[in-house]
Amino acid sequence: MKYFTLSHTKPYAARLAVYGLFVVLSVACTMATALSVSDFLKLLFAPAEGAAESLPGGGTLLSQGLDSLYRWLSSFGQMRALVYFSLLVFVLYALKNLFGYLAAAQMAVVRCKVVRNIRDELFAKAMRLPISFFGTNRKGDMLTRFGGDLVEYEESTLNSVQLMVTAIVSMVLYLAMLFYISVRLTLFVLCMLPIVAFVISGITHRLRRNSLELQERYSFLTSLMEETIMGLKVIKAYTAIGFSNRRFRELDEGYARLRTRVCRRIDLSSPVSDFLGNCVVIAILLFGSSMVLRGGGGLTSELFVSYIMLFVLMIPPSKELTTALSQMKKGRACADRLNQFLEAEEGVAENEGAAPFGGLQREVEFRHVGFHYQEGVPVLRDVCLTIPKGSTVALVGSSGSGKSTLADLLVRFYDPTEGEILIDGRPIAGMRLADLRRHIGVVAQETVLFNDTIRNNIAFGEEADEEAVARAARAANAHEFILRQPMGYDTNIGDGGSLLSGGQRQRLSIARALMRNPDILLFDEATSALDTESERLVQEALDGLLKGRTALVIAHRLSTIQHADCIVVLEQGQIVESGTHDQLMARRGRYCQLVEMQSFR
Repeated sequence: MKYFTLSHTKPYAARLAVYGLFVVLSVACTMATALSVSDFLKLLFAPAEGAAESLPGGGTLLSQGLDSLYRWLSSFGQMRALVYFSLLVFVLYALKNLFGYLAAAQMAVVRCKVVRNIRDELFAKAMRLPISFFGTNRKGDMLTRFGGDLVEYEESTLNSVQLMVTAIVSMVLYLAMLFYISVRLTLFVLCMLPIVAFVISGITHRLRRNSLELQERYSFLTSLMEETIMGLKVIKAYTAIGFSNRRFRELDEGYARLRTRVCRRIDLSSPVSDFLGNCVVIAILLFGSSMVLRGGGGLTSELFVSYIMLFVLMIPPSKELTTALSQMKKGRACADRLNQFLEAEEGVAENEGAAPFGGLQREVEFRHVGFHYQEGVPVLRDVCLTIPKGSTVALVGSSGSGKSTLADLLVRFYDPTEGEILIDGRPIAGMRLADLRRHIGVVAQETVLFNDTIRNNIAFGEEADEEAVARAARAANAHEFILRQPMGYDTNIGDGGSLLSGGQRQRLSIARALMRNPDILLFDEATSALDTESERLVQEALDGLLKGRTALVIAHRLSTIQHADCIVVLEQGQIVESGTHDQLMARRGRYCQLVEMQSFR
């Protein structure tokens, strides 16, 4: 988990190397400017004539190089030398800012691409996760990972990596130059750094734990907001607005308090490091001045001024480093949550060597199928069922008997925990998932439509021409009402098809299933919540849809499946009866009881 950022930035190692090079060049220009200050002081305070001959060079190569530059500038005269020196500083600063911009541009590309890759991974992972995952986890929590966690990760971790790389490169170069100027004075400075590090680490010690809790609370707030918006009709109907407001305010208050505590810790690290840095500068002034006055260590007054400037220039990177470390601890919590999602167990997966599937030829067989969501709590037990091609099999039974689960197993939303499902004698677990699902059409009880046009909803996932879409709509008894829409097939239907009636939504769902011309149809009867007229239109569409197809129908209104080729009665996950409507009614068993109960109602 700790290698999350490293693994995602590794593909951009070349760009990071270029970024580092530009940082080095930018810092080098800054150092050159600071070192040349000694020459500026000489030019400013030296006599106008004879200055070049009167100032001896130092003993180190640096001293000699600076002295040579000074002598060259002095040869032009004091006033002109100052002008040339100003031009030199201008060029150095221009180069410093140019290299700084080029470094930032390289890092911007890395940051944007890393975030894009993680977002793509999260979405692809969400597509692979089992349906049960979304039933046991809050949707708001998952949306927070795509939004708040990812944004926080970019701002905290990736931004901190950029700050940290820049700070470390700058500090290494500055320290190397400080050592070159005076080893003794630099060792004195380094002896005080552990104290600074100890104080800063004490401030940021609990940041990661607090940040993880902060993200968890934010995800819960997001979930609550989503649930409140979805259930706004119920809240208003039950006059629970005050209750909802109080609950949200209490949670939001706790979140705000924790966020304030985290922000205080982060904000405290910068002024503390600034104060400690200034204390170190004062110590350097005292210790370095004594070295210059005593004339020991080869430290001249001009180089000491440059030393002070270099150290002062090193304070901002050191502050950025402490800030980056604080932010990284905060961003680590987001990385943990993102990685947790990416490592979630996927359940059903494409098996290696999966064979292509070209369509149903003979039959679908459930062979001794058993399934459980939780260990020790079976949902299906020893289900044996054969569905010949072209026949309609209806599943009936009380709520919780396993009807929907049996249908979900055929589409491989889950895999059986016992037994196997075969098509034409081949286990579906050995077939390519895409091929299998392409030959199965699903019409669910809860219609799922997307905030898009009618045309795109019918042709969802398919490249289809206008005639094919219209043909599917006619077969689903939807063509006429579509033409009455403001823009016909190009009308946007709103979020979840909210601009359409229940019957219209269901007929679009049937048209979408017809677009694929599936060999196998799974139908969870959806007419129970419709008015009489809508039910009649939907039922007519279904009769056309089922004609000549292999269908597994989950029936709620038993009157709609009386003409099924076989009716299977499930109770507590087991098949207790099967046969035609007349055969089951003659037996006076469980099916007969269910029919009589509905007739009585």
